[in-house]
Amino acid sequence: MSSINRPLAGPELTFDLRAIAAALRTEDTYERSGRAARTLAKSGRMRMVLIAMAEGNIIHTHQADSPLTLHVLEGDIQYRGEGGIHQLREGEVLFFGPGDAHDIRATRPTSMLLTISAIGDDFNPEHDHTADF
Repeated sequence: MSSINRPLAGPELTFDLRAIAAALRTEDTYERSGRAARTLAKSGRMRMVLIAMAEGNIIHTHQADSPLTLHVLEGDIQYRGEGGIHQLREGEVLFFGPGDAHDIRATRPTSMLLTISAIGDDFNPEHDHTADF
């Protein structure tokens, strides 16, 4: 369902993440690129995005102006960080502050929840950084 037909903010929103991830894997975008994403919630400085990635799909280096978390719901990812290549497995969460996210790679079919919360002068409502993922 497009964001035009569903609320992105409100006093309470509930999501069936498994069902949404399964739906993302049927989209043309996923078929073409091996990745699809859906913004689930967007309120002020906060964004919550569900991302589905095919095995081997890579999100290349991305500069984040704000802190963010990546919560792997299913599958596994590798990412390049301080000290080399790191693994993040199903059920694990990565927090990192402003800086670069390097080469996030799905090592098997993966879904993950991205949460971004802009702080201070980092908040720019004109640029939605979640679209870069």
